[in-house]
Amino acid sequence: MRSLKERIIFLQRLRFSVVFNRTIKTVFMKKVFISIVSLILFTLISCQESNKIDYSVSLHQTDSVANLLIDLSFKPNKEGTTTLFFQDKAWGQENLHQVAKGLKIKDHVGEIIQQKDSNQFIIRHAKNLDKIHISYQIVQDTKEPIKLAETYRPIIQKKYFKVFSHNLFMLPEHLTEEGKKFTVEINWKEFDKDYKIANSFGYSKQQQKIENITREKFHSAFFAGGDFRIHPFKIDGNQVTFVIRGEWKAFQDSTMIQIIRKTLKTQRDFWKDHSQNYFSVAMLPTKLERGSEFQGSALTNSFLVSASNNEYLELDGLTYLLNHELQHNWNGNTILREKEEEHYWFSEGFTDYYTYKNIVTNRINNLDKSYYVDGINQIIRNLYISPVKEVPNKEINYKNFWSSHDYNKLPYRRGALFAFYLDHLIKKESKNQYSLDNVMLDFKNNAVEKGLKINHPYFIKTVNKYLQRDIKSFFDKHIEDGKLFDLQSIFNEFSLNHNKSCEVFDLGFEVNQNDGSVEKIDLKSNAHKAGIRNGNVINSWSYMYDPTKIAQVTVLKNGTEKVFEFYPAKEANIPQLKNNTQNQKILFE
Repeated sequence: MRSLKERIIFLQRLRFSVVFNRTIKTVFMKKVFISIVSLILFTLISCQESNKIDYSVSLHQTDSVANLLIDLSFKPNKEGTTTLFFQDKAWGQENLHQVAKGLKIKDHVGEIIQQKDSNQFIIRHAKNLDKIHISYQIVQDTKEPIKLAETYRPIIQKKYFKVFSHNLFMLPEHLTEEGKKFTVEINWKEFDKDYKIANSFGYSKQQQKIENITREKFHSAFFAGGDFRIHPFKIDGNQVTFVIRGEWKAFQDSTMIQIIRKTLKTQRDFWKDHSQNYFSVAMLPTKLERGSEFQGSALTNSFLVSASNNEYLELDGLTYLLNHELQHNWNGNTILREKEEEHYWFSEGFTDYYTYKNIVTNRINNLDKSYYVDGINQIIRNLYISPVKEVPNKEINYKNFWSSHDYNKLPYRRGALFAFYLDHLIKKESKNQYSLDNVMLDFKNNAVEKGLKINHPYFIKTVNKYLQRDIKSFFDKHIEDGKLFDLQSIFNEFSLNHNKSCEVFDLGFEVNQNDGSVEKIDLKSNAHKAGIRNGNVINSWSYMYDPTKIAQVTVLKNGTEKVFEFYPAKEANIPQLKNNTQNQKILFE
């Protein structure tokens, strides 16, 4: 038997052995853990590197013509054939391949095959390459001055450039096909220090890294540089930039900044969503001698406006444009539709209604309740004189919507009037406890939390939560079947004063699509009273679908141009809200 001293020494040795073994085991486990983490990091980095696309962009002059030189490098398809995605037809434009020149492989022998119909360039090269370098030029294929319709094509001048991403950056198909995310690095190379760079992903950065983006998001972006003025500001801690060039005759930069700031702030407050940490609004001038025109494109993290720079440009119209398109950040991008054209009455019509409501509720550009009433009346007039005013909703399909102005505008007008009715019906039945705002926020929350998309049964079920009646029969009659609303009954239901007739838009003639000449002119029309006659050849025209706005038509008569001005209006039996204090109080109580 061991003595007490021997037992103590034995126990001490045993304890040391256990601690030592535990220490060895801990060290071993730590090494294993570190090895696993290192392996994961290495795998992630390798994956990111293999899905990374590098671009270098510089401004060049070739035969006195400005162009953007693009150097592109990436890991090609290991099989030896790589497809570059570059759309030949996009956003209403055709023959976009002709803006890409001098495509070549820089560091390997290979072959390039153009396939316009497939929106592709095929690159044949050696197999199992780690990296391949491609270069090409992007050129402007339109003449100065730039017309509004041409702003969807690349604009590249010595002083500035503006290009949409899908007109600028070729994408390797195998890295960027649908469902895949990739990383882009852009080096803006050799630009003068006073040459401002701005785009949908940032501003004033020579190096840009855009991580985990999809093809759709990356190719729905703008890139610009040159003699722009960049105005950065913040909304609740989130960065916003206003990017503009040219000296504008209708407004100062500060005025547009106020409109943009208030529009974004109030919309984000309404939707309870301040999650977008960067947003840019860019504005480019176009040339138009008479009248005004403008258009906007809702893009990734941004909005691009092109507008005629003259004294006729209306700031109210720009305010409407910004508010409508920026609403699509939620109604269209967050709240999705199960079917595209079939649900435009909601995505476009309800957006149109909230455009007027948001502007007036928040006094954007100092527009008051009269603007709301005028807006609703204009929607009514345009719907009730439309030649397709009562076609069923199912006829608003891709072909009709994109080929016909009347079909294109139908869901805007029909949906906006439906939204107007629902908003005031919910307020009346709930004694102003609820409104259509609650319905819209339900749609937004359900989209974010549950991934629900708009369809007709879901819409009706959600609205019915806030009503004492079932809205389905009304919905089926006026949305599904397309029947006109009984406006007098609706106005009486809400105790709104109204007139039974009004002046509506009427151009007064048709245009021969072959030679652009006037035909079928109404002898009682204001156009005829102004002096326009059948057979006059139209050189240009400028008008809005508004009987209170002067139309300008330039015709060629005996070899010389002559400008005619008139109100495109005629009398029609269509009810209109009276724009008085009593109605305004009822509508906004």
